[in-house]
Amino acid sequence: MHEEEKHTMHVKEPASEEIGTPTQKKNRKSLIETMREIDAKEAQREQEAEERRQAIIAAQEKREKEEYSKKIRQERIELMRLKQGVIEESEIIREEKEEKKRLSLWGKIRNFLYHSKWWLGITVFIVGIFAFLIVDYVTQVEPDIIVMVLTDDADIQNRTPEIEAYFTQFTEDENGDDKIKVDIYPIPVNDNFESSDFYTGSVTKLSTQFQMADAIFVLTDAKANQYIAPDETLADLETLYPGHKNIREEGYYLRHTDFATKIGYPGNVDRDLSIGLRKPTQTYDSLEEMEENYAIAEKVFLRIMDDLDDTIEPEDIVETTPAETAEETEENT
Repeated sequence: MHEEEKHTMHVKEPASEEIGTPTQKKNRKSLIETMREIDAKEAQREQEAEERRQAIIAAQEKREKEEYSKKIRQERIELMRLKQGVIEESEIIREEKEEKKRLSLWGKIRNFLYHSKWWLGITVFIVGIFAFLIVDYVTQVEPDIIVMVLTDDADIQNRTPEIEAYFTQFTEDENGDDKIKVDIYPIPVNDNFESSDFYTGSVTKLSTQFQMADAIFVLTDAKANQYIAPDETLADLETLYPGHKNIREEGYYLRHTDFATKIGYPGNVDRDLSIGLRKPTQTYDSLEEMEENYAIAEKVFLRIMDDLDDTIEPEDIVETTPAETAEETEENT
């Protein structure tokens, strides 16, 4: 009895893939074959339809050729009869005179525009570009001076309108267009000046300006001076204006002036912020042009120095308390 139970317990259950009648297995196996047969029948129907279409086209072309050949034969026969004088006129051969259509003026214009639209479009585009360039050149106001602001101080960079207004009050109409215009070129300069992607454009702008003769004024700090080599690119103001209290080497330093107040800068400017002038050298422009621009910038520079020399920032004024004032009074008495 125990052996029968043991034998019963070891009977294997049929695998799931073995379930099903042979007919069902056959149907499952032939599914792909059925799809292939359907695709083959569809392809055959398309091929037959294409053959019928080609047959219809061929038949039509054949009829047209036969009709054309028949027409040519009839015209030849009719032409021979005319030459032989058998007949005087032919119903088959007739001279067809095409009557020219008379177009109105607007019709002629429309016809011309339709047939020449591409050339007209290209012409209008080119003329438009030249017109824009001419208008832009005529109406463009050339700056009388250009100031490059070479610092990474965000507060200085954000005060471009104030710096422009300050320089404008000391500038004259130098180019004779009855307008006074000062352009400010802010170019941030910091430790990442040459490596950061953000500053790649700044490097290009700075290099471009130093290869041209337009921008003479530079507003720099110690960091910017590392890149522009002031001893080579800027005029030696200490030699030109010896003994000046705010001038050191190539810079007029703004720390002990009220420049910050005049441009609305919060607090005082960095002690290394200074105004410099590019020395005239041969650039992509002529040396004479740069010398002319330098002379204009120097006039403005002298006026700025006159304006700032007699001023002092609040931090340089020593404030005294009432007790200190009293002590000084006693000492004096």
